[in-house]
Amino acid sequence: MAGSLPLDDGRYLIRSGPAERVLVTETEGALPPPRRRRRRPRKSGRTDAPVTVSVTVATVVLADQPLDGESAAEDWLDRLDDSDFTGDLIADAIGTLDRARAADAAASGAPFGTPTDPGSILAARIGYGEGEQVASGRFLESLDVDARGGTAESRRQRLARTAPLARTAAILGAREQSTACEVLIPRIRMDLETGNEAAARLAIAAAVGATISEMEFAVEDPDHERDLDRLEELVPGLGGVSERAGEGTSVAADTRLLEDALAVAERVIRRRRILGQ
Repeated sequence: MAGSLPLDDGRYLIRSGPAERVLVTETEGALPPPRRRRRRPRKSGRTDAPVTVSVTVATVVLADQPLDGESAAEDWLDRLDDSDFTGDLIADAIGTLDRARAADAAASGAPFGTPTDPGSILAARIGYGEGEQVASGRFLESLDVDARGGTAESRRQRLARTAPLARTAAILGAREQSTACEVLIPRIRMDLETGNEAAARLAIAAAVGATISEMEFAVEDPDHERDLDRLEELVPGLGGVSERAGEGTSVAADTRLLEDALAVAERVIRRRRILGQ
């Protein structure tokens, strides 16, 4: 990946339920540390020297999925011909990286902006090796894979990708205003996927309330109305979820209710993005 991470280079053990991963980060071509005092301004001159950037090498080790010998490892590597299998591994690696970024943000107070975009990955490699080897970001055998995937997509997927361009232009040109739910709902999804469930539970009631009020007349579609009705049914329960989160507690059903409401709210906003243009 181009650029550097806020994380210091090193090894990080990451646990999420039964899953256990080791993230190894290494920055190549890092800038020198800043001086104690700012340099005096000086006249710039023409130069043909290329601009260089640092590159981060992030390795994710599936620590809870050891392979039973080299033959099993080779069979596992052969499965990379399956696009879905490869995609799942890449998604797992990106999710692990973003959990580490979110944890660092919580510890440092620096906001965690957006999830890692697969399109920002300069190169991806999947392989196997022995313990210390992979813990140092090295492999015994590996294959280069396409982390960004193919370009084929359905019309609906294409609309979901391109429609925000028109919406962005409308907001920037003051023809439309952004809504609170368009900011809150993706933020809750990111918190949920990066291990900050408490923050997601705390915000869900307000975010769903905003979705109902702001999206009520966004599009004329029977499915849209049914989804808004479903959200209204969930509001009382979500109030309890957020209230308990504010008290630092939760019950077993809170996560399921949160995920149900979040999926419906995302569908409402996505429909408005596609059909509301």
